[in-house]
Amino acid sequence: MATSKSKKRPNINYVKEKIAHIAAKYKYDPEILLEFAEYVNGGKFTPVELSMQQLKNAVVKSFGCKNYQELKKNGNFKLYVKDENLKLNLKTSWKKIYREWVDIPESEKNDIGYGCINGIDIFKNFRPWEVFELNPREASVEDIKTAFRKLALTHHPDHGGDQKVFAQLQHMRDSLLAAY
Repeated sequence: MATSKSKKRPNINYVKEKIAHIAAKYKYDPEILLEFAEYVNGGKFTPVELSMQQLKNAVVKSFGCKNYQELKKNGNFKLYVKDENLKLNLKTSWKKIYREWVDIPESEKNDIGYGCINGIDIFKNFRPWEVFELNPREASVEDIKTAFRKLALTHHPDHGGDQKVFAQLQHMRDSLLAAY
């Protein structure tokens, strides 16, 4: 009698990274590769997300505070929470703070799907430098314009792109150009 061992499913972050690499190398659609990987592995991958405490600890550290009590007294933190009208008892609020002040969560890196460019969901994460694949220390105005034109070739509504995605790309371009 044969017994089957249950195979451990791969980490979604690792799978997304590999899919992005293969899609770029062979010009495949990353969404199709993700669907195939989910089919082969027996269903949708569940993202590995940070707990609320891990999010809080990372935010406390990024603001240079020793603990949560000190963070609540931090002027920049209080201003951001008030401006964004966040409720600090919700995990979604802490994820938003984490995205803005720390980094993109691992579960959202190498994202695939609607609104995702270069592995970044442009509607969740406002990261124009990463979306345009530019180094903020070295990029010139011309580099920004060139990177935008390159993305516009695939995302402009006249070329089959989506209007919302293109509008967000324009907003990102304008925010980068405003710094010069």
